[in-house]
Amino acid sequence: MTFISYAQNFEDVMLWRALKHVPAGRYIDVGAQDPVVDSVSKAFYEHGWRGIHVEPVPRYADMLRRDRPDETVLQLALSDEAGILELNVFEDTGLSTGVKEFADSHRTQHGLAHRTVATPMLPMRTAFASLAGQPVHWLKIDVEGLEEAVLRGWDSEVLRPWIIVIEATVPMSTEVRYQGAEDILLDARYEFVYFDGLNRFYIAAEHSELKAAFSSPPNVFDGVRLSGLANSELCRGLLEAHRAEMDKLGETIRVQRSEALEALAEARAQAQRRQSEIEAQAQRDVQTASAALQLAELQRSAVQHRLDAVLHSSSWQITAPMRSVGTLCRRLLSAFREGRLTSGIKRRIKSVLRICALAVMRHPTLKSGLLAVLKLAPPLHRRLRAMLAPPPAAPQGGSLPGDTLSAMSPATRAVYLALKAANGRE
Repeated sequence: MTFISYAQNFEDVMLWRALKHVPAGRYIDVGAQDPVVDSVSKAFYEHGWRGIHVEPVPRYADMLRRDRPDETVLQLALSDEAGILELNVFEDTGLSTGVKEFADSHRTQHGLAHRTVATPMLPMRTAFASLAGQPVHWLKIDVEGLEEAVLRGWDSEVLRPWIIVIEATVPMSTEVRYQGAEDILLDARYEFVYFDGLNRFYIAAEHSELKAAFSSPPNVFDGVRLSGLANSELCRGLLEAHRAEMDKLGETIRVQRSEALEALAEARAQAQRRQSEIEAQAQRDVQTASAALQLAELQRSAVQHRLDAVLHSSSWQITAPMRSVGTLCRRLLSAFREGRLTSGIKRRIKSVLRICALAVMRHPTLKSGLLAVLKLAPPLHRRLRAMLAPPPAAPQGGSLPGDTLSAMSPATRAVYLALKAANGRE
């Protein structure tokens, strides 16, 4: 897991270099302030370490509780005795202090406003009594000028952190002020090993093997990454560049979003226009079709009206017989052209002749007279036979086939046989 540094001056990098071999260690952060920004403990927390935070400013204490629900947060001040401390709180900074001199300097020289908060105060030996006999791998004290007072309330025989980190400069300056605190640490068998320009690092005599880790400042071989959240000029440049990049990206997104919204609005407008055009065209088509239907209905009504007027007119009724005669004449003319009239007349003449011949054949006197006449006029005899017997020619011998005779009516067959008999007697 990559080690990400959150501390202001790489304090966590130096401590991790010395203690990274310790799994799930313990720390004490006095003057913890923000749980992330400039935090010395945040990187250790991410690697499974847990500890105690001392933070008297109410806002930061609440932030620590929310960010580290599984850790102990003591909302109080540490000193060499129990009591009430008049804490000068500078909101949203790490400058809150119980030293009136420093508070006045911040107000007069830097124009910072503050408020005074009555804060419970305990000596370190009381506040950390529960840790007696337990290992504490590092202790950091950053209390804006009260470091020496905090150490005076410490029992170095009961609580012995492996490494102690003490802020060693006057707040908001490079002026060093650590002598009183260092005397206490040296008397407690701690050895100074490293100064980073802001803090001094001390190692307990029984853990002198850690000294080698402080032979050089943080460097590329530590293999750590910056969180970019530290409140220092080094990280401020990164933050500003990041913010500028984010602002540029945000502006690009805003422009693209605006263009996309405009394109969407235009597309919707075009779709609405097209829909309106389609609806208008459909309405026109319906109106056109309706008008055409109305016109057709009017035309049909007019034709029907004219037809009714003609059919009910006097001239139509008067000329009705003439139209019947005309129809008959047309039919007769058509029949004559097609030959149907001649064939019909012939059929009727044949029928009359058959009837007459049948009637004559029934009277012997008339029959004898007819046969005598036919004998005198052979052509007439043959013509009459042909008219009475139009069937196909008889086979050789002069007789009609039986099926042909059977096809004749009885009267016709009788006349034909009589004529044949008369012909045979010739």
